[in-house]
Amino acid sequence: MQLTSSVHHPSRRLAAVAVIAAAGLALAGCNSGSSNAKAGSGATTSATTSANVGPVCPLTGMPQGKGQRAGRPALAVKIDNIAPALPQAGVNHADVVVEELVEGGLTRLMAIFQCQSAPNVGPIRSARISDADVLALLHGSVLGFSGANPKDLPPIIANSQAVLISQGNYPSTFHRDFSRPAPHNVFASTKAMLRAGVSKRKSLTAPKPLFHYGTIDPAAKTARTVRMSWPAASAVWTWARNKWLRTQDGSPDNTTNGRVFTTNVIIMSVDIASTGLNDVLGNPSPRDVTTGRNPVWVLRNGKMIQGTWRRASVKDPITLLDRKGHRINLAPGRTWIELLPKGNKPTRG
Repeated sequence: MQLTSSVHHPSRRLAAVAVIAAAGLALAGCNSGSSNAKAGSGATTSATTSANVGPVCPLTGMPQGKGQRAGRPALAVKIDNIAPALPQAGVNHADVVVEELVEGGLTRLMAIFQCQSAPNVGPIRSARISDADVLALLHGSVLGFSGANPKDLPPIIANSQAVLISQGNYPSTFHRDFSRPAPHNVFASTKAMLRAGVSKRKSLTAPKPLFHYGTIDPAAKTARTVRMSWPAASAVWTWARNKWLRTQDGSPDNTTNGRVFTTNVIIMSVDIASTGLNDVLGNPSPRDVTTGRNPVWVLRNGKMIQGTWRRASVKDPITLLDRKGHRINLAPGRTWIELLPKGNKPTRG
């Protein structure tokens, strides 16, 4: 813990992307933390290709676009992901989206914005203990959220290095859309949340890259449709020409500005631990464990690569390795990370 649309891949950047792919750009990020990761035939090299194309966005591997700043701190926003909260806003503008298990077997999103921005993001909901270890990958960021169990916050503060910007403490940063039912109606712009966070801690810097980018393993298997499920939620990713389209709970997953899509999907099998906390209905609050090692399935270019993810501690990056021990490369662009409870394997179609 990457786009192939006209919005995120304008034609004027295609030449730059081609240079990156041809030279085998490698970004030293999550996967650089493993000393035993083999380069493999499909791995990238450490060529400083970015010097030829300008700054590269650390969370997508894409050249910095017009109006973007690769050196900007990252902003993570907690977004509701249940039926009354739909359609969401801003999800397709996030560099990285992480889907987490929450109470009642449902899921919630953490949308991470770094090079990209959105004028409206939400519905924004509460933070969880699971957020601490995910935020730690960013080594200092801004977290935008609306409410939290008081016992959830100390681990986030202790482990994430994040600046916490909540709707309760910074009400002028957020607004409500009264056409929607509460509590699924809190929104904010990335600009407003970042401004509040940077004002609180001016030393915030850009995150390190999370992934490596390069050619795909020729042995990767075709995967046109990939299905997965949580206790009370399901998702399907379908490859459509040059991107993955998302279906949620049997219906197309549409935002306020179109279908949810991404370039890469990382499905991490994770252990689920107890936090000892419960929601107002008495449902236990789970914790997605993103340290240790477990199976992983990486979707890119209409293919699936199976392997293992590794992370020794919360201070370490995540390493993605295929079954031969070679590093798994992503395609430059946006990435969704699905934290799937251990034992629930995705099915390929």
